[in-house]
Amino acid sequence: MTGMMLYLSLGLMVLTVLSNRYWRRQLEGLRQGQLRIREKMEEVGKDVEDIATAYSQVTQKHAEAEKRAQKAEQDMQAALNELEARQTAPVVRYHVFDRSEPRPGRFWEAAVRHVPSDATVMTGQRGWLGIRRCLLTAETEREVRERVSARYPRKAGFQVLEVVPCRVAGLSVNRIPELSTFRRSAPPEEAARPPRRAAGGR
Repeated sequence: MTGMMLYLSLGLMVLTVLSNRYWRRQLEGLRQGQLRIREKMEEVGKDVEDIATAYSQVTQKHAEAEKRAQKAEQDMQAALNELEARQTAPVVRYHVFDRSEPRPGRFWEAAVRHVPSDATVMTGQRGWLGIRRCLLTAETEREVRERVSARYPRKAGFQVLEVVPCRVAGLSVNRIPELSTFRRSAPPEEAARPPRRAAGGR
């Protein structure tokens, strides 16, 4: 009996050791599986964060694009309204005051009215009706008034109503004479020099 008990005890011990090793391997396998699952979950979490960031950026860009499109539509509508207003508005004619020569200053707009009367019928301005707007270049408003008044005197029936900076877009005077849009006048000494005679002439 004692021998059988020893064999049974030894057998149980061997089974216990084998069982412990088996379950330890199973537990180790489960731990490894959990680690792999955790790593995959972290990777998936990073991917989800990246996707959320990309989605947020796309949403922001879409909102900005909608704002730009809305602003473009408003600008287009404003431009159409302005075009319609300009088409229906009366034509404003400008008369160029200056000759084609360089002159320092900026562009000005002078509104001049002519009131014909018996004393001014000889001015040669019978066709002048209403207000004319003249464009000229000058340094100051005072210079503009002096030049306009000198050409269109009050005693001849003219009246300077308004002098303002030119409202016509794109008009500017370059301070460098070589780059000016006006033609340069001849130097005084060249203008005063008599013309040369042709060779062989008398």
